[in-house]
Amino acid sequence: MKHSLRIQLEKRKDKEGNLITENVPIMAAVTFGGQRFFYFTGFRIDAKSFDPGAQRVRKNNFGKEGSQQVQYNVMNARFDAISAALTLHFQSHREVTKAEAILLLDEVCKKKHAKESNTVQDGSFFSMFERYIDTQVSKSKRLHVVSVMNHWKRFNPDADFIVITADTLTKFEDFLKDGRGRNTVASIVKTTRSFWNWAKKVLKSKGIELSYPFKDSGYEMPSESYGTPIYITIEERELLFNAKIPSKRLEQVRDIFVFQCFVGMRVGDLCKLTKDNIQNGMLSYIAGKTKDERPITATIPLHPKAIAILEKYKMPGNMLLPFISDQRYNVYLKEVFAFVGITRIVTRLNPRTNEPEQVRLCDIASSHMARRAFVGNLYGKVDSGIIQSMTGHIPGSKAFARYHGVSPELQQHAINLL
Repeated sequence: MKHSLRIQLEKRKDKEGNLITENVPIMAAVTFGGQRFFYFTGFRIDAKSFDPGAQRVRKNNFGKEGSQQVQYNVMNARFDAISAALTLHFQSHREVTKAEAILLLDEVCKKKHAKESNTVQDGSFFSMFERYIDTQVSKSKRLHVVSVMNHWKRFNPDADFIVITADTLTKFEDFLKDGRGRNTVASIVKTTRSFWNWAKKVLKSKGIELSYPFKDSGYEMPSESYGTPIYITIEERELLFNAKIPSKRLEQVRDIFVFQCFVGMRVGDLCKLTKDNIQNGMLSYIAGKTKDERPITATIPLHPKAIAILEKYKMPGNMLLPFISDQRYNVYLKEVFAFVGITRIVTRLNPRTNEPEQVRLCDIASSHMARRAFVGNLYGKVDSGIIQSMTGHIPGSKAFARYHGVSPELQQHAINLL
């Protein structure tokens, strides 16, 4: 879903009609789906210390968060985090509500909310859903579960435990399939089932017995389906690294992608990196996807070519690289791949139809392909535990298998043993 973001000073006048220029709130102006709202980032600053063109606080200046003085780089880092979080959320959701966007910004800006006590008294479907989100869902999954609840509200605003049957679930699946892939639909239904299991247990303690439509009348949960991971080879990565690209815009995107190939990070984590994440040639971070439940510090020794890429850029605000929105990043990557000639034909499962299709690699290039390239090009050459220590996967992770396949070299080696 398309959106735009602008970091700007609040425009407010004093009693004489003059624009206020001291201790001005810094706002995030978010536009999407014909809507626009302004969100207070938590910081205030004098107008002379803010660069409206760059949408950032000027170097070596200070602002305030409440009564506490805050350095320019801390404020700019939050603005970068806001941009990265919004981009990831809007890219991965077909529909977004203002409430969801505000909740996301609250998480990024670490704004606390008072817990609602006794939210649910009547045991209704949506009241229970809200209580489930409020009391059972971790911060990292909160936005996803809120989105699932909103899908149900759009499907049937009057949904209730009693009227939701196996037939209802089948119709809900059909509703979700409009514009969504198989794995997305499976994830939404799986989250609904988790909520239902919790609600069934809570209501049973109050003497209320719920039915269980997920097993009634032969209903089958939709399953996730993942084809063979597709990623670039080491030779193709080197082709990218050495290519002379006349466009500065595409050159920067190429550099970010190749750096990502050397560190194997998700783009959401990559955009949050600062120079402080690198000490003595080692990059370390805690993946945002796991930090609330099982935080694992991933450490990656930086490859000489990764260091060379970093040395090309002298970024303000302690940033590592000239990051852009994830949406533009993926669009420009396709241009980069086509320009350097990475156009080989690959077979994949169409994410919408789940049917095999042949496509050019450049036409499906994305940021996540770099993470798959990191894992796939190491798999079978070193112990999997070493790779997982750098990607943040826990031992035995099922998700880890989605990032690698068996290379032709390993297959040939097996044949040579016959």
